[in-house]
Amino acid sequence: MSYKCKECGREFKSLRSLHAHIKRHGLLLGDYYVKHYQRRNKLTGELLPFKNYKSYFAKDFNHPSELLEWCDISPKEIVKPYIIDMLRRRITNKNLDHGPTNLDLITAGLPPVDVYKEYFGSYTVACQECGVKPLLYKKLPKQFHLDFSNVEILIDTREQKPLTFSHSTKQKLDFGDYGVKGDLYDYTFVDRKNFADFCSTVTVHYKRFAKELERCRDLGCYMFIVVDENFDNMENVNKSNYKKFKLDYVYHNMRELQNEYSECCQFVFSGSREYSSYLIPKLLILGTNLWEIDMQYFWSKLLHKYELEFRPAGI
Repeated sequence: MSYKCKECGREFKSLRSLHAHIKRHGLLLGDYYVKHYQRRNKLTGELLPFKNYKSYFAKDFNHPSELLEWCDISPKEIVKPYIIDMLRRRITNKNLDHGPTNLDLITAGLPPVDVYKEYFGSYTVACQECGVKPLLYKKLPKQFHLDFSNVEILIDTREQKPLTFSHSTKQKLDFGDYGVKGDLYDYTFVDRKNFADFCSTVTVHYKRFAKELERCRDLGCYMFIVVDENFDNMENVNKSNYKKFKLDYVYHNMRELQNEYSECCQFVFSGSREYSSYLIPKLLILGTNLWEIDMQYFWSKLLHKYELEFRPAGI
């Protein structure tokens, strides 16, 4: 494969060599690509800015919200093949043997599950057109709405700022920060993170956390990583945090962990510490019944649609 300079016609064996050559024409890479490979925003018609080579040719919008707006106003016969192609390329490029989770979709700039449901009847049907089935495909069981507030929760002795439960006991756990014992134990644990802990865990401490997930998988256990933040507010939280994180990188690593250890973990953004206290007993008690359910997808819907009904005391 060769790469030809659009300025002088000279050919190069690698993209890197071409990029080094472009500078000799007194051009920045962005200026070169916008000049010779103009790409326009499908919603606004404006020229797309150049950030890097890969993203410039991979995206048709500046922000995921523009993609959703374009889906709303464009004819179905145009939107449907476009979004299924996005999903197919995502699965192929990442060598996935399953359909991405809702978090995976929206953090990677794809339409959320509900958009695929609107155009294909179900997310499962959309995934089947791509030759896979969704990683997390089961429905939320009715038992999820039961009151588990009186269950005794085990809190790991290393948890520095433990959540408050009606009944709890300190005990060293094999994984994570929270568990249950006796007949209630169902091979399920919860690792709770605040914003900074979550970002650091999937970036700076990525390898260490991956080893913990490997142990969890080897022992046939499952871990929900519950983050005490509302996912929709993550950008604002990051702006106000004393240490700023590159959220694109954070989400990339989160997706990598989710896909590498898909059989033993998933991430859930609870909304707050209080909501985490409300959610965690449900995850622990229902255990294996929730392993193949996209908990973030359903939990977000509960927070938005039934906020008052499912609001824990004090919120």
